[in-house]
Amino acid sequence: MNNRPAAPRRRRHGGLAPARPPAPAVVPPLGTLPVLVYDHGGEPQQPADGVRHRRPEPPHERPTTHVTPQGWVLLVAPGDPSPRATRLWDPRSDESVSLPAMEHELLPKVWECYLSDAPTEASSCVVLVLDIKKPSFLYSRVGDSRWSTHDYDIGDARQPPPEPPTKMVVQQTAAVDGKFYFQVCGKKLGFIDFSSATPEFTSMDYPLVEFPEGSNCVNNQLVASHGELYNILTVCVYRIDDPSGQPTLSKVDDLGDRVFLLSDANTQLLCSASKYGVKGNRVYFNHNVMGDMDGGLLCIYDLDDQSLKTMKPCPEMTDAYV
Repeated sequence: MNNRPAAPRRRRHGGLAPARPPAPAVVPPLGTLPVLVYDHGGEPQQPADGVRHRRPEPPHERPTTHVTPQGWVLLVAPGDPSPRATRLWDPRSDESVSLPAMEHELLPKVWECYLSDAPTEASSCVVLVLDIKKPSFLYSRVGDSRWSTHDYDIGDARQPPPEPPTKMVVQQTAAVDGKFYFQVCGKKLGFIDFSSATPEFTSMDYPLVEFPEGSNCVNNQLVASHGELYNILTVCVYRIDDPSGQPTLSKVDDLGDRVFLLSDANTQLLCSASKYGVKGNRVYFNHNVMGDMDGGLLCIYDLDDQSLKTMKPCPEMTDAYV
């Protein structure tokens, strides 16, 4: 075998031909550490550090997006022409799963997206798009040819007089065993079942939890993890046993290697905190009762020693888009 390096190629009219640049290495879109994203809500400012930051594309060129609790992102193509292409994208692996095109008028103005399970081509994963303003949602399964709409009625929400009652709306869910669970006025636990041709709603009595001692605010969050349903009440974590039958609550003191990332708009789960270089058995949430533009304080509750720490995210960072 001849191990000598190949002679350089010469141009037809003399001189050496430029070497081909090496193929770029495949780098994951995100690193190995979790990224906490705060929406400041204001206009971007020009940074004074001399570093050029890439500004976002104009709104009409950006896809409409929402991050699901599993970390997958639903992307809806920009523009008014119908139909609009849709897909699921995993920023951790850059994997994409195609979904049916969506008619422009179907997408709600304010919406959130949830998945019944991992979105693989071989699965029957249901992609649920909740309308946050009215009792209606879109849904499609991976492999379907179209999106379907469904209106529902789960009762009226009483308003202070003289305002008339309004229809209750599902604004947050957590998926376990293909069912999407939600709370009804904090008194009942309901779920949406997609196993039949038409989505079916079921609700049952839900045990109430006493107001935590020393707490002055409560924010309920439903979280699904490893086929189990959790309810996080301030910094108290409860597992909901038998959610489809007779729901009962069991207080949880140990999440193992898991971490819950909670926000008003969404809930995220790190199934393996150690994989991403963070400590497990913690609950992260933001506390922004004053509506601060920087998202307020980041709170970290550690179930190991039941301690609560607060910190200002990125205290030395100026508002800039990167």
